[in-house]
Amino acid sequence: MSVVHLFDRVFCFVVRIVFQGQKFYCPLCNRGYSVFFQMGNPPRRNARCPGCGSLERHRLLWTGMEHLYKKGILKKGGRLLHLAPEPSIARRLREVYECITADRAPMNVQVQTDVTKLCFADACFDVVICNHVLEHVPDDRKALSEIYRVLKPGGWASLQVPLVGEHTQEDLSIVDPVIRARLYGQIDHVRQYGYDFMKRINAAGFDAIFLKKNSFLIPSELDRLSVQCEDVVILGLKTR
Repeated sequence: MSVVHLFDRVFCFVVRIVFQGQKFYCPLCNRGYSVFFQMGNPPRRNARCPGCGSLERHRLLWTGMEHLYKKGILKKGGRLLHLAPEPSIARRLREVYECITADRAPMNVQVQTDVTKLCFADACFDVVICNHVLEHVPDDRKALSEIYRVLKPGGWASLQVPLVGEHTQEDLSIVDPVIRARLYGQIDHVRQYGYDFMKRINAAGFDAIFLKKNSFLIPSELDRLSVQCEDVVILGLKTR
């Protein structure tokens, strides 16, 4: 074990002891905490798990996945492609799937590739995880079609994006980062998705699932998970 790995394990152990409690719960750690840390700009209260670093979208997605496993809508096991992988949820995914990590940047991934031109064969993955990626991609329709292509029939994709309102707002001619931040929430976002994102998912061939958090979590569970800024789990099923 490397010195860095040992330090990380010791640090995480100390953090879990110091902040243990019951006010908040992280399903990725499977632990209770007295606090979650603030995160983001502007800061979001109770956003980041002190143990594994999960954010609201990771905790809601994992809880939604577990709900859909129990319902028989999603299947566990098989080969999974994790695009722009997030460490907190990647650790748990490796317990269930054979995982391949990929991104445009070569750092900390197994494969360097572009989501609009994936370097994988047709129908070679059972699952694709693509969380908070598509709002950065100018040709998101091409990206969705590529994700659909590499999935096996019966496979599914997590397609989490920030959602605001009913209609997607985008103008690809806008390149000023200040204007992008004002319109779309971040300087590197090229659009602000609305709930009509479902139509783009369907147009790529998927059956879209928008699973609202209050349909499977009661208020006390929502408070403990602290997922205020996320409302839905967004999935695409490849049924044919």
